[in-house]
Amino acid sequence: MKLVTILGTRPEIVKLSPTLPIFDKIFEHIIIHTGQHYDYNMDKIFFEQLHLRDPDYNLDIGSGRQAEQTGKMMMKIESILINVKPDAVLVFADPNTPLAGALVASKLHIPVIHFEAGCRSFNKKMPEEINRILTDHCSDLLLAPDKVAYDNLIREGFDEKQIHVVGDIVFDATNRNKQFITDSKILEKFGLTDNNYVLVTIHRAENTANKESLGEIVDFVKYLSSKIDVVFPLHPRTRDTLKSFGLTIDPKIKVIEPQGYIEFLKLISSSRFIVTDSGGVQEEAVVFNKCCLVARNETEWTRLTDIGKNILATNKKENLIKWSDKLLNDDELNRIKKISFEFENDVSTKVVNIIKDFMENDIKK
Repeated sequence: MKLVTILGTRPEIVKLSPTLPIFDKIFEHIIIHTGQHYDYNMDKIFFEQLHLRDPDYNLDIGSGRQAEQTGKMMMKIESILINVKPDAVLVFADPNTPLAGALVASKLHIPVIHFEAGCRSFNKKMPEEINRILTDHCSDLLLAPDKVAYDNLIREGFDEKQIHVVGDIVFDATNRNKQFITDSKILEKFGLTDNNYVLVTIHRAENTANKESLGEIVDFVKYLSSKIDVVFPLHPRTRDTLKSFGLTIDPKIKVIEPQGYIEFLKLISSSRFIVTDSGGVQEEAVVFNKCCLVARNETEWTRLTDIGKNILATNKKENLIKWSDKLLNDDELNRIKKISFEFENDVSTKVVNIIKDFMENDIKK
């Protein structure tokens, strides 16, 4: 059985890291990397650090407007799929890469498997939300992370036989990969000490495409840096929009280049708390029992905010300041750390078995 996995960004590489080696053992497995993340630290280094083999195809798409980037991917993916003739195509989550892969495969009548299906922020101004919805509706097998995602798909009219609730693969991935952080010297490199800094990551279009929104976050981070050390790995998109808007980050903030995944996990594990608009970081933090202030107006990972493990703080300066002040208080931080959250284990094995059964049954038809 021939399975093609299409990926293209750091979160896809990281979250799929537990399953890719198993796919290699079970299937005739081909990996297509679109190159949606084109910076070395956000791409190739993740394969190296996570002990993953190189992709079979690297499309080197790089940056571009939404339609331009997706269109280039589709043209190159189509040629490969016509030549390879897979039995199924697997895509993951919500960047432009899974949308491109799902559209091409479905038009070629190749069964599509969407891993991390059914997640919804209910904000269609976010390109990721459009990608999620369209990818789900091009897919034949939907691997949902939780009951919330399952319910979203049922409300949209999917047949329950298409959907499997498998748990959240990020916990498998983080547990697998945290073993590699022991030797990281990232704290020493930047003069940091355990539990005495806040990690900030901002990259989503809802925060970076609007000068007012980005300006509020810049002002908040400046305020936060007056209370505690702040480390800010600067995403290329954020760096470019800061420059285009004429916004500057206070020199007191430790602005650093995007880090390799192991270094980044070390920064998560040793932080006091995290401010982020990343979906993956919200989940990764839970494994290390770190609280996230989510700098967005909504999140796909509502089960973490519903129980108070993470805080949906919005991207407004006054709200971020209010919540960060609370988390600088030991009593409040310890209260949140005591909130229990049981995350799933061995999601990878469950996923592989479901895909194997699906492909075997599909081939028999």
